Amino acid sequence: MELLFRYGEGTRSLRLADGFRCEALAANHQASLEDPEGAVRAALRNPIGTPPLSKLVNVGERVAIVVNDITRLVHSEIFLPVLINELNSAGIPDRDMFIVFALGIHRRQSLAEQRRIVGEQVARRMALFDHDGYDRKNLVRAGRTSRGNEVWINRRVHEADRVILTGEIIYHLIAGYSGGRKGLVPGVAGAETITFNHKLILDPRCRAGKLDGNPAHEDLLEAARMFDPDFLLNVVLSPTGELVQVVAGHYEQAHRAGCKTADQMYQAPFDEPYDMVLASAGGFPFDIDLRQAHKGMENAARALRPGGTLIYFAECRDGAGHPAFEDWVTRFANSSEMEHALRSQFIVGGHKAYWVARLGERVRILLVSGLPEPFVRRCHLHPAPDPQSAIERELEKMPKGGRMAYIPHAGFTLPVPACERMALGD
Repeated sequence: MELLFRYGEGTRSLRLADGFRCEALAANHQASLEDPEGAVRAALRNPIGTPPLSKLVNVGERVAIVVNDITRLVHSEIFLPVLINELNSAGIPDRDMFIVFALGIHRRQSLAEQRRIVGEQVARRMALFDHDGYDRKNLVRAGRTSRGNEVWINRRVHEADRVILTGEIIYHLIAGYSGGRKGLVPGVAGAETITFNHKLILDPRCRAGKLDGNPAHEDLLEAARMFDPDFLLNVVLSPTGELVQVVAGHYEQAHRAGCKTADQMYQAPFDEPYDMVLASAGGFPFDIDLRQAHKGMENAARALRPGGTLIYFAECRDGAGHPAFEDWVTRFANSSEMEHALRSQFIVGGHKAYWVARLGERVRILLVSGLPEPFVRRCHLHPAPDPQSAIERELEKMPKGGRMAYIPHAGFTLPVPACERMALGD
């Protein structure tokens, strides 16, 4: 048996000798949209919880469109031309629109990356801006949440007459689901605001697939309500990247509709934990760096028994993804030390080092990546530059009757014990 794994913008493979059985754990297949542009147009004209987009904007208004950055797979190049043309038809010319990339506190993008996200046609038509969460002079204070989070928002977005959030809906380890309010916070929020929200990871109620009762989600939603963006356009994708659903309208109501589809698609029930899991983050951009690839790693490990083995494919062309990540795995010996430091002073990037180290201490993770081997070991992971040799060694140690699973798109797949299948808000 030969198994294929997406790796960057290519693939890697593993061969399993005869006699070894490997069960596939994958998201539920749903047909991709036959006419994606038509589906976008229909969603804009028949939104959830708001009037149609054409009825919300007025001639002479400035419209900000918030778009995900290069670390997300969204297919903005498909829906942006439809969205912009719809605004044109409502009397908003290109010169009265601009795009702000929701970088949060991610690295700045190259012009080529910006063009890749929006497509050449849109790149030629309007102004494109990277958000900078550290540039306080270009942020505006919107208020303070009930948890004490000072909400700072991108000044360009704040000063626009109308704000449209775009993005994708997928499970999120902290906020429950991506998309919706996350386009605003953390997407175009200040570093201080983002750091406050991220530190809520230490609360066990912050987890994938949970909105109600999730402190991180509730803090984000409260911040979004202060600003009250005008319109949302979110997509739900298949694990192979095709559009399955387009939702539009109110940033909360439309988002929840998309989350329900995510629940139907992305959960992968299993009966008993596995001894070994073979998984891929899903290729670029899910494995652009270890910070992003960790999401699928955490998902895949849910299917393992304690002490089980995960062989995980993630190219990580951009390294760790945050300077603090690299610093923390050098300074601290284990996840306990990191957690103590985070409770004393929360550092974004450090939280990812803690999360990866904690996972690597719980299960054995063999990482197939382009990362330097000494760094991988400091992360409490095991480098596997030759994955075929690694799997052969691991199979020799497999207990009699051992169980093995294959997860080709771990970034999209949430393994769930069959007796605990979740529904939105659980």
